Amino acid sequence: MRHIFLTLFLLIASGSLPATEIIDLIKQGKIDEARREIADASTATRRDGTLLYYQALLEPDGAKSYQFLAAAFKAEIAPRFLEDNVYLMALYYLAEGNFAKVASSATAYLQHWEAGRFRTEMQRLAALAYYEQGREAESKKYLDRMMRENEGERSGFSAKCDRAYQLYQSKDYTEAQKICRALRQVEYDEIAAPALYMLSFYAIEQKRIDDAILYYNILREGFPHAIGRDDLIDHFGHFESSGSDRKAEEITGTVYSIQVGVFSIKDNAKRLADRMKQYGERVEISDKIISEKKYYVVYVGRFRSSQEAMSFKSRLELSENEAFQVIAR
Repeated sequence: MRHIFLTLFLLIASGSLPATEIIDLIKQGKIDEARREIADASTATRRDGTLLYYQALLEPDGAKSYQFLAAAFKAEIAPRFLEDNVYLMALYYLAEGNFAKVASSATAYLQHWEAGRFRTEMQRLAALAYYEQGREAESKKYLDRMMRENEGERSGFSAKCDRAYQLYQSKDYTEAQKICRALRQVEYDEIAAPALYMLSFYAIEQKRIDDAILYYNILREGFPHAIGRDDLIDHFGHFESSGSDRKAEEITGTVYSIQVGVFSIKDNAKRLADRMKQYGERVEISDKIISEKKYYVVYVGRFRSSQEAMSFKSRLELSENEAFQVIAR
């Protein structure tokens, strides 16, 4: 849809094609007919870069679309479309995993269009491309610039999220966690959800299962349709229960419960608690302060041995299709 609306604008702006007819065809979803109209207008003498650019936008096949873009770049394309063309070509290079060309396209764009419409997008592409090539110092330079220029804005938070990922990859957990804990409270879902995912995922990597489950539950409550929840559940399954249980027994050795949810809104905790009563075990809600914010934790059961708790947890996970954790209390 985005490409279609952009095409509408381009057709209106050019004035060289039967714009009204083609626009009507596109609005009706008759893309093939619109493509034929453009082809009819593209005679041997008028097949310039701008017409090739239109073809690229209407072409559903990614490889063919890229060929049109490359041809448009070499031909005489209208200056007002050249910036878009370079940006789209960088995205195609990214799709095919050609990070060297992504980096060169992005840096060339930033040199030519210092205040271009795709400045932040190209900075982020450059940072990614250089990182994938092992040039971490150059990648950091672009992310730092994005953060400075877009402090408090969506693109600035995106740069921080990318930087946190790089820090996690280099095992700098302390700094990465500091960034992610701050990002999980921003207003943009596409920033907060990945931050929570990383907090949970890398807690699993560090074998901090309680933290991993905690952040998973916050992710589940705030972003129930977030991509990555199933991936986290799969990783939880790799833990051997005995190690976590031994740690719990060393701490208390008394009562074990199943932590089934962590909520920032008490009513949500109550709803889950009411539903969990169907399993016939005691259900409790406890307050927990995390990063100076109050959360409500739902526990099910009070078992005298970790074996009993683990057995009950397995039944819950099978019934609820979720990952839970045995907690010593």
